[in-house]
Amino acid sequence: MKTSFLAECFPVLEKELLEDIEKHSTVAYFDVNEHIVEQGKYIKFLPIVLKGNVKVYSHEDAFEFLLYYISSGESCIYSFAHTFNNQPAEFSAIAETNSELLMLPIAKVKQWLNTYPSFGNLILSDYQRHYNDLLQTTKQITCYNLDQRLLDYLRQKCKMEKSNILSISHKTIANDLGTSREVISRVLKKLRTANSVVQIGRKIKVL
Repeated sequence: MKTSFLAECFPVLEKELLEDIEKHSTVAYFDVNEHIVEQGKYIKFLPIVLKGNVKVYSHEDAFEFLLYYISSGESCIYSFAHTFNNQPAEFSAIAETNSELLMLPIAKVKQWLNTYPSFGNLILSDYQRHYNDLLQTTKQITCYNLDQRLLDYLRQKCKMEKSNILSISHKTIANDLGTSREVISRVLKKLRTANSVVQIGRKIKVL
């Protein structure tokens, strides 16, 4: 069943709600780096990650920056915001790993929010979680130097991938942190000197 994951993770959801979600939702599969949402396009579904990880980011001209990650069991607050307007998405979301998503039609999401308090509480809980993520990102940009931002970023990636060895390019890191590949290379060298990371070929080991 499509809703068995939700029933297990969120036992407060009403049986009638789960039956309706089962009836109207679809399961979609996305390969690594495949777009789930594209900036500038309209959103028709509220995604919930069943398996995998999703990266949510925004871009302006050539400038791109990471907003947050979504892991299994979480929805996307930016998609949720678009349930109340008819505006194109102001962000993009791609599969960070091969991912399986439960896609809830926006029209039904509005109906469920009005009918089932448990569903509203679930969405608001995710909203608060990602709002806190955005606050942390803002604090890092305004209060932390790039050394600390990069180290926090790498630790977050390790936690998400359940490994302290990351196969990630300097260019990808630079895009996520809104800087250049050359700057990231220089900062990684400083972190290696400080014994915070080790470069193993094309991989980075976080100590």
